[in-house]
Amino acid sequence: MTDHDESRSPEGDDLPPGSADAPDAGHEPGPAARSSSRLLGVLAFVAALAGGFYIGQVVQRRPTGPWSGYEDRGRYRVELRGHEPQKGPDDALVTIIEFSDYECPFCQRAHEPLMDALEDNDDVRLIFKHMPLPMHAQAIPAARAAWAAQQQGKFWPMHDHLFTAGGSLDEIDDVARSLGLDVERFRTDMLSEAAGEAIEGDRYAAGLLGIGSTPHFVVNGRHIRGALARNHWDTVIEAERAEALALVDAGTPRAAVYDTLMQDAAGKRDRPDRGPDPQRRHAVRLGPERPSLGPEEALVTVVAFSDFQCPYCAKLAPTVRALTQRHPDVRVVFAQLPLPNHSLARPAALAALAAHRQGKFWEMHDALFEQQGALSVEQIDAIAQQLGLDMARFAADREDPTIEQIVAEDEALAEQVGVRGTPASFVNGRFLGGAQPVDAFDTIIAQEREAAQALVDAGTPPAEVFDQLLRQEQGS
Repeated sequence: MTDHDESRSPEGDDLPPGSADAPDAGHEPGPAARSSSRLLGVLAFVAALAGGFYIGQVVQRRPTGPWSGYEDRGRYRVELRGHEPQKGPDDALVTIIEFSDYECPFCQRAHEPLMDALEDNDDVRLIFKHMPLPMHAQAIPAARAAWAAQQQGKFWPMHDHLFTAGGSLDEIDDVARSLGLDVERFRTDMLSEAAGEAIEGDRYAAGLLGIGSTPHFVVNGRHIRGALARNHWDTVIEAERAEALALVDAGTPRAAVYDTLMQDAAGKRDRPDRGPDPQRRHAVRLGPERPSLGPEEALVTVVAFSDFQCPYCAKLAPTVRALTQRHPDVRVVFAQLPLPNHSLARPAALAALAAHRQGKFWEMHDALFEQQGALSVEQIDAIAQQLGLDMARFAADREDPTIEQIVAEDEALAEQVGVRGTPASFVNGRFLGGAQPVDAFDTIIAQEREAAQALVDAGTPPAEVFDQLLRQEQGS
């Protein structure tokens, strides 16, 4: 889902997840619409019950070769329910197991290149497993709709529709009817306990293998995170086919190739993308010249790693931006973590730091997030002009290696403390992942303020509080 060869991930013009469009103002929905609305209400409640944990977007480093998409060389066995949707022959030499979410913008972009690759490769089968992420309000209802369509033999047409619709269930009864489904049975199946069990079974299988983000693929047991462009799929498929053909040439029946590959495969894997441990403090010590708000010697410091093209960062930005207004004794520091799948994230980071040198970081910060959906190099320049920056100095600062070094240092620190995605926030070193609500920050800030004040009352200078908290964490 990219238009250049170096990245396996989408360009970053994704919109944040949202709810289905409401009926037009002044228009009274008809009986079918009211019925669908009630169904959506029930499904939303089901989704809310199933949510409650954060899974962020995974940071993907730039590939350096044809196998850079693989997280490791080992093979892992995916636990299968036996009733997953499948496209392709049972005796395929290459088995791709996809974990996906219909509302995930990266999954949507991954869809077409993979389908194109399957169209042109007869030796490949695709097995689909549901992994609706809890930050996506429509993901579970959409997964239930796909499962319900599968019960009437129409999974793949519904699957294609849901990706096209971004997971929206608008007019879903009409869609089901157009696919030839028994609509009443479809609606009953969507709400059934069996649908929930199937989805949870798929998520359990993901958990066993440490899969915490979408899209995620397991190709003949090998893991690939993120989306692949069509040419990358061809490379992966051909390499796996070659290994499978070697087994066939050695006497393994084609129908037994996958089981043979799985004989020594591991059934469980430590999750590499779980991110920092929220139960401990992490040494997020940033160097000078970082944009910040609030007092230098604040007892509570929030460090926010962010990406100007990440839709979830855009959702969190107003919350983080307002923390010092809500808590005048708190300091907020912005750390740059431009993800390589966002083509304008690094230019935006450099531009923001260049604006910082003219005292306009936060104005640039706000404008970049506000115009995220229409961001371009030209738009970044236009924002700089609108902010009244000295454009000659702005252009020179963007090219200054010391600004690039700041971004590189922030990226290295993120890697060091285990940050795997954005947004990632740390409150006195304690991790908060994802677009958390303000209440989550309020709670941890209150805890940290109390802990820090106790150290000050015991004689620790405010400027040394963070280091002292870390020493306590390490037991020294």
